[in-house]
Amino acid sequence: MQSTRSSDSRHPGSPSAQYGTDEATMRGIELRQLRYFSILAKELHFRKAADLAFVTQPALSQQINKLEKTIGVALFTRDRRKVELTPAGMMLRDEVEKMFDQLQTAIRKTRETGNEREYRLSIGLIEYTNLPFVPPALMRLQEVYPALKVQRHEMNASMQIEALFKRVIDIGIGVPWAPLPSDISLRTEPVLTAPWMLLMRENHRLASLKEVRIDDLAGERLIMFERSVNSMLYDDVMARCRKAGFTPNYVYETLQSQVGISMVNQGLGLMLGAAYVFSIVPPGLTCRPIIDLDPLNVHIFTRADDADPLLMEFMELITEEARRMQIAQDASY
Repeated sequence: MQSTRSSDSRHPGSPSAQYGTDEATMRGIELRQLRYFSILAKELHFRKAADLAFVTQPALSQQINKLEKTIGVALFTRDRRKVELTPAGMMLRDEVEKMFDQLQTAIRKTRETGNEREYRLSIGLIEYTNLPFVPPALMRLQEVYPALKVQRHEMNASMQIEALFKRVIDIGIGVPWAPLPSDISLRTEPVLTAPWMLLMRENHRLASLKEVRIDDLAGERLIMFERSVNSMLYDDVMARCRKAGFTPNYVYETLQSQVGISMVNQGLGLMLGAAYVFSIVPPGLTCRPIIDLDPLNVHIFTRADDADPLLMEFMELITEEARRMQIAQDASY
């Protein structure tokens, strides 16, 4: 009797064979590879993407190559000058974004079902510092936790540490100027380093310089944050000026950075501040780095024993957004 060929997984054109091929492909893909791909698809720059992913550039390239080999198509075109997505890469970029959105929703719903908790996050920071990486991190967190409620407490770094121990806040974000306590119950992590900058009108005499020194400030009308914002930092700047042979002429001290920026725009004086305070400079104004003032290191502070998933996720987002800002800042100055 002549046998009849059945349509099963051994037949190359059968649906079950295609399913088996797709399943094998899925088993070969790691979630981190898709995350690396997503970052590179946005940045289109291997070094920047590697920095944002916290891996080396060779490691990133290796994982992208593995992903392309597993899927069986090229996702990027590369040469010495640029990186571009192929049509297949564009398709995967859009679909991966949808997948990550769905995954975040699934995780949120799972947590809400399992915990039945109200999501709150209490943050300590100084409003004056106007840290640009905080809002996008919060926005991304609220996409995952739409019912999230955020409480902000106005406090500097030393106050934040005390507030953490008293469980008044969950996380602090600030610039410590005194040595940090060596308490093992405190977890600290630097997330951004920024130079001191001098904000001025574009027609000011110092605007012709690429960088300024402290002694260039002698005799200038200066705008500064109030001492209550960060007394140690304020006193350090004052001491550096006096060591340079002059007392700074502070014509205005403010608790609101935008007020100071507006006054510079009106011609009242020059404003001292960290680079992140001047992340958006109005037309007609310009910034110059002050090279002999020590850079400012922004840290996040949490309790070492706090492993709340909401807090852990926020810390990851803060670190990622701050890293993105660090790359952009370093490219600017």
